[in-house]
Order: sequence, then structure tokens, then C-alpha cells
Amino acid sequence: MTVVKWICLCFVFGIPIIFIVQKGFRPIFPGTLDGYFEPNPSPVFDFNGLSEGTYQSQMMRHLDRSIGFHNQMVRLHNQLDFSLFRLPNARKVVVGEDDYLYEDQYIKAWSGKDFIGKNKIEARVQQLRDVQDLLWKEKKIFFLVILLPDKGTFYSEHIPSRFRNDPRGLTNYQWYRKSLEKQKVNVIDLNSWFLAMKDTIRYCLYPKTGIHWSNYGACLAMDSLVKYLEIKTGRSLPEMKITIPGTINETRGREDDMAKGMNLICPVHALPMAQPKVEYINQNNEQPFSALFLGDSFYFIWAEAGYIGNVFSNRDFWYYDHDVYYGTFKTGKLASDQDLGKSVFKNNAIILVQTNAGYGCLGYGFVDQLLEAFYQTDHQQKVKKIR
Repeated sequence: MTVVKWICLCFVFGIPIIFIVQKGFRPIFPGTLDGYFEPNPSPVFDFNGLSEGTYQSQMMRHLDRSIGFHNQMVRLHNQLDFSLFRLPNARKVVVGEDDYLYEDQYIKAWSGKDFIGKNKIEARVQQLRDVQDLLWKEKKIFFLVILLPDKGTFYSEHIPSRFRNDPRGLTNYQWYRKSLEKQKVNVIDLNSWFLAMKDTIRYCLYPKTGIHWSNYGACLAMDSLVKYLEIKTGRSLPEMKITIPGTINETRGREDDMAKGMNLICPVHALPMAQPKVEYINQNNEQPFSALFLGDSFYFIWAEAGYIGNVFSNRDFWYYDHDVYYGTFKTGKLASDQDLGKSVFKNNAIILVQTNAGYGCLGYGFVDQLLEAFYQTDHQQKVKKIR
């Protein structure tokens, strides 16, 4: 009986000591968690905070994040929730059938629950057509809209039955596509193209565990964009010679970004992926082609793979028409503060890239901003600059 008491005593006092030692000295490397977490540094002690209770609450938040084995315990908790109940414990992530991962906004877009209405879409497309005509007539700049593929449409058969059993309505994608073609706006519909290739193509176009297209799908899309621009503008761009060494059983880059954000011990089983290699031919073009890209995070796969830097003479990207990037580097500048004459009108093409989850506001604020710049008088522009 004495031995049992000693074992219980060592367990009661030993476990806290182990956690304290791990917190202070980290003999076992805890590893990092994926995703964004609010920093919770140790608060500075003061009597006012102690009397008001703010010091205690800040210290509790700090201890909760910095306790020994915190990251391991988070992964263990998430793994149990996922293995037993298929709960992802990640913001906006929905677990579909066969463990296909979705962002909730893609499911809303596929079902039509975010449909903004035919009149709003047609009015927006008319603005896009006005921008297209003005850019070409006044500046000889080619304007292009690319409707990117989305996971909700591409893998609709794996969406959870609780969403598929609800009646679907008209979607933003369906009406935008119809209206863009009707009003003759330059458009590449990669969404329908990916769907058409889905059952016959040899390699995976969309990863099971990621929110964006696969590296192979992004490569095919860029190759198509290059050929399209050459036909439409009459300009010569570097040719992409694509080779596929073979498929691998692991994802690379952003192909498993949603699975990483779930912070599990055992990763979600992924599909075999192809990792293309690209050789650029006729890269030393005497007349380099400059393009300003606007849109969402699908662009970053192009930039990270080197396609943007090897095909175009610049790497300017306006993320959601808000943050200004140079390739994948955030400049700290805002798109709304840019001089359109210097930032936009110097390019050979303006390319808008958006996926279905963002079609409710195609172009974000860029279209309005550009039309305002065209139609404002010199006096109005001076007043705006002073303000």
C-alpha cells in the first residue's frame, strides 16, 4: 500500500514539475503551430492592474499559451476531435466526405447562398466593359478577367450531405460568366476548363487538403494565360516548356495549407501530386511584357513558382485591391494610395484574377477607382490629392 501511495504522490507532484521544466528550459522541442495566433506576452506587474483584475487575466492568457507542452497538447486535442468527430478546429474549414477539406465560403458560393442578384452583376460587368474599352482606347492596355477554379465546384461530390441536400440557387459564377460573354469582356474561364479536364487529365488539378489549385494546375493555367495574351495582343512572351518528372505522395507549397492549419499529429491523407518543372524559351525578349495583377491569393502560387518573374517584366500585385505586393513581398503600401498614372498605366495588361468565393464583388474597388481616374477633371484630381 505504501508503494501505491508513493506512486500517486510522485504522479501528483511530478507532472506539474515536468510542465514547469518544459516551460522554462524546453528540453523537448515543442515544434510550431501553423496559422496566426494573437501574441500574449508576459504582462508587466503593477498594483493598479492587480486591483482591477486586468493583470490576472493577461497573465492567465500568457500562461495558457506558454505552458510546457502547449503545442503538443493542442495537436493532441485537435487530433482527437478530428479522428473521433471529424471536427477540424480550424477557422472556416469544413470537412467533406473522404476527408476533402473546404473553406466554408466555397460551399456558400457553390450553393448560391452568396448570390448578389442579376442587376448588380450586370451593372458591375458593364463597368468592366467600360474599363476595358477605356484602357485600350486611351492607353493601349489590354484588360482581362480570369475566373479562377474553386474547390466547391470542382469537388462538389465530396461536399458534406448536409449542404448538398439543400436546394441550390443561381450562383454568382453562373451569372457573371453569362454576362461577361454577353457584354464581350475579355475573359478566361478556368473554372469550366478545369471541370472539363477533371475526368480525363492524368495529374491532379486541385489538392484534397488545400484551398488553392495544385502546383500542376497553376502551371497549366499560366501556360494557357501566356498563349492567350500572345494571341490577343500580338506580343511575344517566353514559351513555357513543361515536364513532369512523376507523381509524389506528398504535397508541396500551399497544396496542404488547410490541413496544416488544423494542426494535427497525423496529417490528413493527401492525393498523389505532380510537381512540374518549367524551362523558359525565348526569355530575352526585346520588348518585355508588363502586367499588373489584381485579385486573391491564387496569384501567390504563380509568383512562388517563378512564373510571374520569368514571363513578365514586373511582379506587381494588388491583393484584393488593398495591399500592394511585389511578387510575394508585401511592400506595406496600399493600392488606394497609388498614383494610377505611374502604377497602372505603365503596363501592357491589367489582369483581374478571382475565384468563385469573391465573385460577389468582382474587381473589388479597382474598377470604381479606375473609372473615377478617367472621368475626373484635372481640378477634381487636384482637390482629391490635397484632401
